[in-house]
Amino acid sequence: IMNEELLNLLDERFEYINPPKVYKDLWNEINLPIQLQKAAHYMLPEKEKKLVLDKLSKRAYYLTEVARRFGAKNIAEVGTAEGWQFYSFAEYCQEVAGQVWSCDVVDKHSKDHFKRYEKVANFVHGDSRNLAEKLEKEDAKIDLFYIDGSHEKGAVLKDVGILKKFQTTSQVPVWIFDDFDDRFGCYHDISLIANAAPQYYVYSPGKTASNNPTHQLIVRGYFK
Repeated sequence: IMNEELLNLLDERFEYINPPKVYKDLWNEINLPIQLQKAAHYMLPEKEKKLVLDKLSKRAYYLTEVARRFGAKNIAEVGTAEGWQFYSFAEYCQEVAGQVWSCDVVDKHSKDHFKRYEKVANFVHGDSRNLAEKLEKEDAKIDLFYIDGSHEKGAVLKDVGILKKFQTTSQVPVWIFDDFDDRFGCYHDISLIANAAPQYYVYSPGKTASNNPTHQLIVRGYFK
């Protein structure tokens, strides 16, 4: 589905990516304080902490570049948290005249940032089923799905099953799955998806500030 040349481009893009200031600001304002708290809790040495955070800070912008490379405009996200990826997608959607919809069972995303992006950002308090109700009402068709919700076994497959009917038909959709690591229950689900995909791509933005590795799976194709 994705040829080797494109896979190589995606991988190289992350290694050398330099996010524009607006994306760096989103990292500094939303996610950096959380990661610094984690680093302190896990007593990450200063030198290692800098390396980890420098690399991790590129992830949200990298995913907007994945969206750009595939021509995605409308994005659906499961798992908003504080909103770092949500608002990075929103910044991108402003540039391409798109929309992003996101859901979380806990409403803790930054309200100040929401005001900045309210014309393109849509938040749903709830899970993927609640998100689907919103998408249904707005007759939305999604180009890119970002799944970063529950880490429990079965949750990712449930999210895919609920949201797949919103896959765009105007182009081949892209699905991105976070936390493809065997310490999580969702590893089982994402492994099944990888095994069923004709071709997939796994990359790592390094480690989190808890000193654990982190990987994401990118699939371009239709779920039936």
